[in-house]
Amino acid sequence: MDDRLHILIADYVPIANKGEEAIVRGIEDMLSGGRPVALGLFDNVEQVVRRDNITIFPRPWIFRFEGNSALSGRGRILLQAAIAAQLQLGINGRLKGLTAAGAARYRPLQDFFQQAGYVLVGHDGVFGVESCGIIHLAKRYGKRCGILGASTGIAGGRFYKASLYRRAMDESDFCVFRERHSRDSMAQVCRDANRLVVGPDPAFAMRPAEPEQAREVLERYEPYRRAKDGGRPIVAVTALEKGRVYAGFRPDLQGRAKQRAHAEYLAAILDGLIEKYRAFILFLPHSLEQDGSDVVAARHVLERMNSGPDDSIILEQDCGPRLLKSIIAQCDFLVGERTHSLIGSVSVGTPFVALTNRQDTRTHGIIGEMCRCEEHIIDMDATGGPDASLKILKLFDARASTRRFLQQIRAELSKQIEGIASLVRGSRTVQPE
Repeated sequence: MDDRLHILIADYVPIANKGEEAIVRGIEDMLSGGRPVALGLFDNVEQVVRRDNITIFPRPWIFRFEGNSALSGRGRILLQAAIAAQLQLGINGRLKGLTAAGAARYRPLQDFFQQAGYVLVGHDGVFGVESCGIIHLAKRYGKRCGILGASTGIAGGRFYKASLYRRAMDESDFCVFRERHSRDSMAQVCRDANRLVVGPDPAFAMRPAEPEQAREVLERYEPYRRAKDGGRPIVAVTALEKGRVYAGFRPDLQGRAKQRAHAEYLAAILDGLIEKYRAFILFLPHSLEQDGSDVVAARHVLERMNSGPDDSIILEQDCGPRLLKSIIAQCDFLVGERTHSLIGSVSVGTPFVALTNRQDTRTHGIIGEMCRCEEHIIDMDATGGPDASLKILKLFDARASTRRFLQQIRAELSKQIEGIASLVRGSRTVQPE
């Protein structure tokens, strides 16, 4: 008999992105209660894949789209509106794959759904009309279900979304958003906005790997060993070339010109840290997706740097999110474009600077407002390279006071996470801030 706690994260979860897996692992740590956990999710696989305690189901079994980022264009909007109309009429379409009403080839998914103690939707930026249908089905089958860690709002398409979103929030046992902007957007169509809670991204709850594991990986690299032996400060870096942070950098540029300008911006910052503080630069592979690998982005930055081969390395191996979080804990500072690397930095108390843009409500909401670290954020669309470099040098100088401040923030977040976990379990209610 399988006595594990089954948690179905009924979203598209591109698991090659370690930020996505950090959310999943955080949910595991939040809700396990000491029990072994089986996690289920959806990704672009052709057949059911099992990795550790994660079962990955083919995304097309349930979802037409790869998350909200794929919902642009007239044809796709019309298809989404058609799916919404079907769900309002009680036509579940592909969602029948969750239940016995679906085809027999979906049996592994049906078995997981039947065993699930929790059915969760809306992690990260993923929430759409199909999420509403999943909540409706889960409630019909007596599941404890709801929205956990969402960073999305009603946005466009209100004419076909509003009634479904309203019903989904009515039926959810919990509605947790990871930043206030999304919560306030969804409150526009919710009957009782007091049920909508702002809480920490579940990745804050993910436990890091043991320090020995991080040191064992890092010490394989001779330049790193020499840097540590020489007392050089270690600066972790997450660089990217996709997503909302990259899109907001120099929107007037495209293609190679944008890539080059972005690499030069980061290179000047990192060269400044090396020149003034003898910093050693450690590029982290926070995402190894084929389209937009952080390793490729790091190579482009390194090509533009003036420093020598003993001043930096790119960590190219596939590291799990727990290991990455532990590696960040071994560092003296983080220069981060990846939101979940910044979440990891706050979680382990490593001083940091966040590089993003003014339109990035996710980073500003989570790191700026929730963690009270707005002064640690640089909007690259409003700050030239020299000014950014000067601010980062000042933040680097203030590392000791930042560590003390982050200890306080970590304690506050820990209490909030306990409250959200209790809300999801149903053991108590949580009021929004």
